[in-house]
Amino acid sequence: KARLPEGDRVFVCSAYGCRTQTPFRFSAADLAEVKKMMAAGSASPAAEREAAKKAIAWMGHRADTAVGTAGDRPGDDMAGNGDPGQMDCVDVATNLTSYMLVMERHKLFRHHSVGSMHVKEDIRRGWSGWTHYAGILVENKSKQKFAVDGWLLASGKPPEIVEVERWYIDDNDLLFGGGGAVAVMKPASATTDPPQTASAPAPKKR
Repeated sequence: KARLPEGDRVFVCSAYGCRTQTPFRFSAADLAEVKKMMAAGSASPAAEREAAKKAIAWMGHRADTAVGTAGDRPGDDMAGNGDPGQMDCVDVATNLTSYMLVMERHKLFRHHSVGSMHVKEDIRRGWSGWTHYAGILVENKSKQKFAVDGWLLASGKPPEIVEVERWYIDDNDLLFGGGGAVAVMKPASATTDPPQTASAPAPKKR
Protein backbone atom coordinates (compact mmCIF):
# COMPACT_ATOMS: atom_id res chain seq x y z
CA LYS A 1 0.00 0.00 0.00
CA ALA A 2 1.29 3.43 -0.94
CA ARG A 3 0.52 6.01 1.73
CA LEU A 4 -1.19 9.22 0.69
CA PRO A 5 0.15 12.57 1.91
CA GLU A 6 -0.88 13.57 5.41
CA GLY A 7 -1.07 17.34 5.27
CA ASP A 8 2.34 18.49 4.04
CA ARG A 9 3.95 15.17 4.91
CA VAL A 10 4.61 12.77 2.06
CA PHE A 11 5.90 9.21 2.00
CA VAL A 12 8.58 8.96 -0.66
CA CYS A 13 8.36 5.62 -2.49
CA SER A 14 11.50 3.77 -3.55
CA ALA A 15 13.04 0.28 -3.88
CA TYR A 16 10.63 -0.48 -6.79
CA GLY A 17 6.89 -0.88 -6.29
CA CYS A 18 6.86 1.40 -3.21
CA ARG A 19 8.50 -1.28 -1.07
CA THR A 20 10.22 1.49 0.90
CA GLN A 21 8.24 4.58 1.96
CA THR A 22 10.20 7.28 3.75
CA PRO A 23 8.37 10.20 5.39
CA PHE A 24 9.28 13.79 4.55
CA ARG A 25 7.47 17.00 5.48
CA PHE A 26 7.57 20.12 3.33
CA SER A 27 8.19 23.17 5.50
CA ALA A 28 6.40 26.51 5.28
CA ALA A 29 9.50 27.91 3.57
CA ASP A 30 9.45 25.05 1.03
CA LEU A 31 5.83 25.71 0.20
CA ALA A 32 6.42 29.45 -0.10
CA GLU A 33 9.07 28.69 -2.72
CA VAL A 34 6.68 26.42 -4.61
CA LYS A 35 3.97 29.09 -4.45
CA LYS A 36 6.31 31.62 -6.07
CA MET A 37 7.08 29.18 -8.89
CA MET A 38 3.41 28.47 -9.51
CA ALA A 39 2.48 32.18 -9.52
CA ALA A 40 4.37 32.48 -12.81
CA GLY A 41 1.85 30.16 -14.45
CA SER A 42 -1.41 31.79 -13.44
CA ALA A 43 -2.24 33.28 -16.86
CA SER A 44 -3.33 30.12 -18.67
CA PRO A 45 -3.47 26.31 -18.43
CA ALA A 46 -0.42 25.97 -20.68
CA ALA A 47 1.55 28.44 -18.55
CA GLU A 48 0.49 26.61 -15.40
CA ARG A 49 1.77 23.31 -16.78
CA GLU A 50 5.14 24.92 -17.51
CA ALA A 51 5.27 26.35 -14.00
CA ALA A 52 4.22 22.99 -12.56
CA LYS A 53 7.16 21.26 -14.25
CA LYS A 54 9.59 23.49 -12.36
CA ALA A 55 7.69 23.33 -9.07
CA ILE A 56 7.29 19.54 -9.12
CA ALA A 57 10.96 19.10 -10.01
CA TRP A 58 11.95 21.36 -7.12
CA MET A 59 9.73 19.47 -4.66
CA GLY A 60 11.03 16.13 -5.89
CA HIS A 61 14.66 17.10 -5.49
CA ARG A 62 13.97 18.63 -2.07
CA ALA A 63 12.42 15.36 -0.87
CA ASP A 64 14.98 13.16 -2.66
CA THR A 65 17.88 15.00 -1.03
CA ALA A 66 16.33 14.57 2.41
CA VAL A 67 15.43 10.87 2.18
CA GLY A 68 18.36 9.51 0.14
CA THR A 69 16.87 9.05 -3.33
CA ALA A 70 18.64 11.98 -5.05
CA GLY A 71 21.06 9.53 -6.66
CA ASP A 72 18.30 7.56 -8.37
CA ARG A 73 19.43 6.33 -11.78
CA PRO A 74 16.91 7.31 -14.49
CA GLY A 75 14.82 4.38 -15.72
CA ASP A 76 15.03 0.88 -14.24
CA ASP A 77 17.86 -1.58 -13.90
CA MET A 78 18.16 -4.93 -12.18
CA ALA A 79 20.64 -3.57 -9.61
CA GLY A 80 18.06 -1.03 -8.43
CA ASN A 81 15.40 -3.59 -7.56
CA GLY A 82 15.03 -3.51 -3.77
CA ASP A 83 17.52 -0.65 -3.32
CA PRO A 84 15.87 2.07 -1.16
CA GLY A 85 17.88 4.71 -3.03
CA GLN A 86 16.44 3.76 -6.43
CA MET A 87 13.00 4.22 -7.99
CA ASP A 88 11.03 2.52 -10.75
CA CYS A 89 8.13 4.10 -12.64
CA VAL A 90 5.63 3.04 -9.95
CA ASP A 91 7.68 4.86 -7.31
CA VAL A 92 8.16 7.94 -9.49
CA ALA A 93 4.49 8.22 -10.51
CA THR A 94 3.36 7.77 -6.91
CA ASN A 95 5.80 10.41 -5.64
CA LEU A 96 4.87 12.93 -8.34
CA THR A 97 1.20 12.41 -7.49
CA SER A 98 1.95 13.00 -3.80
CA TYR A 99 3.75 16.28 -4.54
CA MET A 100 0.89 17.45 -6.73
CA LEU A 101 -1.64 16.59 -4.01
CA VAL A 102 0.29 18.78 -1.57
CA MET A 103 0.21 21.58 -4.15
CA GLU A 104 -3.51 21.06 -4.66
CA ARG A 105 -4.10 21.13 -0.89
CA HIS A 106 -2.54 24.60 -0.84
CA LYS A 107 -4.66 25.69 -3.82
CA LEU A 108 -1.62 26.25 -6.04
CA PHE A 109 -3.43 25.00 -9.15
CA ARG A 110 -5.87 27.43 -10.77
CA HIS A 111 -6.39 25.63 -14.08
CA HIS A 112 -5.90 21.96 -13.16
CA SER A 113 -6.83 19.29 -10.66
CA VAL A 114 -4.91 16.16 -9.70
CA GLY A 115 -6.19 12.93 -11.22
CA SER A 116 -5.63 9.25 -10.58
CA MET A 117 -2.44 7.55 -11.67
CA HIS A 118 -2.50 6.30 -15.25
CA VAL A 119 -1.15 3.15 -16.88
CA LYS A 120 -0.39 2.34 -20.48
CA GLU A 121 1.15 -0.69 -22.19
CA ASP A 122 1.45 -2.45 -25.54
CA ILE A 123 2.59 -6.04 -25.04
CA ARG A 124 3.30 -6.65 -28.72
CA ARG A 125 6.30 -4.29 -28.38
CA GLY A 126 7.99 -6.43 -25.76
CA TRP A 127 10.13 -4.47 -23.31
CA SER A 128 9.55 -1.19 -25.14
CA GLY A 129 5.81 -1.51 -24.54
CA TRP A 130 5.96 -2.79 -20.97
CA THR A 131 3.47 -1.51 -18.39
CA HIS A 132 4.29 2.09 -17.47
CA TYR A 133 2.78 4.52 -14.94
CA ALA A 134 2.41 8.29 -14.67
CA GLY A 135 0.79 10.92 -12.48
CA ILE A 136 -2.11 12.91 -13.92
CA LEU A 137 -3.17 16.54 -14.12
CA VAL A 138 -6.63 17.28 -15.49
CA GLU A 139 -7.26 20.64 -17.15
CA ASN A 140 -10.38 21.99 -15.46
CA LYS A 141 -12.03 23.61 -18.47
CA SER A 142 -11.33 21.10 -21.23
CA LYS A 143 -11.09 18.00 -18.97
CA GLN A 144 -8.00 16.98 -20.98
CA LYS A 145 -5.76 14.65 -19.00
CA PHE A 146 -2.01 15.22 -18.98
CA ALA A 147 0.50 12.57 -17.97
CA VAL A 148 3.21 13.77 -15.57
CA ASP A 149 6.24 11.51 -15.98
CA GLY A 150 9.81 11.90 -14.69
CA TRP A 151 10.88 8.25 -14.75
CA LEU A 152 13.62 8.71 -17.35
CA LEU A 153 14.99 11.87 -15.72
CA ALA A 154 17.43 12.52 -12.89
CA SER A 155 16.25 14.05 -9.61
CA GLY A 156 15.53 17.75 -9.99
CA LYS A 157 14.84 17.62 -13.72
CA PRO A 158 11.41 18.92 -14.83
CA PRO A 159 9.03 16.06 -15.63
CA GLU A 160 7.33 15.59 -18.96
CA ILE A 161 3.73 16.85 -18.97
CA VAL A 162 1.94 15.70 -22.11
CA GLU A 163 -1.55 14.65 -23.19
CA VAL A 164 -2.21 11.08 -22.06
CA GLU A 165 -3.09 10.10 -25.63
CA ARG A 166 0.45 10.99 -26.76
CA TRP A 167 2.32 9.91 -23.62
CA TYR A 168 4.68 6.90 -23.75
CA ILE A 169 3.02 5.18 -26.73
CA ASP A 170 0.68 7.16 -28.97
CA ASP A 171 -2.86 5.81 -28.55
CA ASN A 172 -3.23 5.73 -32.34
CA ASP A 173 -0.49 3.10 -32.45
CA LEU A 174 -1.79 0.86 -29.66
CA LEU A 175 -2.81 -2.65 -30.65
CA PHE A 176 -2.88 -4.42 -27.27
CA GLY A 177 -3.07 -2.89 -23.81
CA GLY A 178 -4.43 0.48 -22.88
CA GLY A 179 -4.80 3.07 -20.16
CA GLY A 180 -6.79 3.51 -17.00
CA ALA A 181 -6.76 4.55 -13.36
CA VAL A 182 -4.38 2.59 -11.17
CA ALA A 183 -4.53 4.20 -7.75
CA VAL A 184 -6.92 6.89 -6.63
CA MET A 185 -4.44 9.02 -4.68
CA LYS A 186 -6.98 11.63 -3.65
CA PRO A 187 -7.75 12.60 -0.04
CA ALA A 188 -11.36 12.36 1.05
CA SER A 189 -11.26 16.04 1.95
CA ALA A 190 -8.78 18.79 1.23
CA THR A 191 -9.33 20.15 4.75
CA THR A 192 -8.67 16.95 6.67
CA ASP A 193 -5.44 15.05 6.97
CA PRO A 194 -6.23 11.49 8.13
CA PRO A 195 -3.73 8.70 7.48
CA GLN A 196 -4.72 7.07 4.19
CA THR A 197 -3.40 4.47 1.83
CA ALA A 198 -3.81 3.81 -1.86
CA SER A 199 -3.34 0.55 -3.66
CA ALA A 200 -0.04 0.57 -5.49
CA PRO A 201 0.32 -1.82 -8.45
CA ALA A 202 2.58 -4.80 -8.13
CA PRO A 203 6.01 -3.91 -9.49
CA LYS A 204 6.45 -4.83 -13.14
CA LYS A 205 9.90 -4.32 -14.53
CA ARG A 206 10.47 -2.85 -17.96
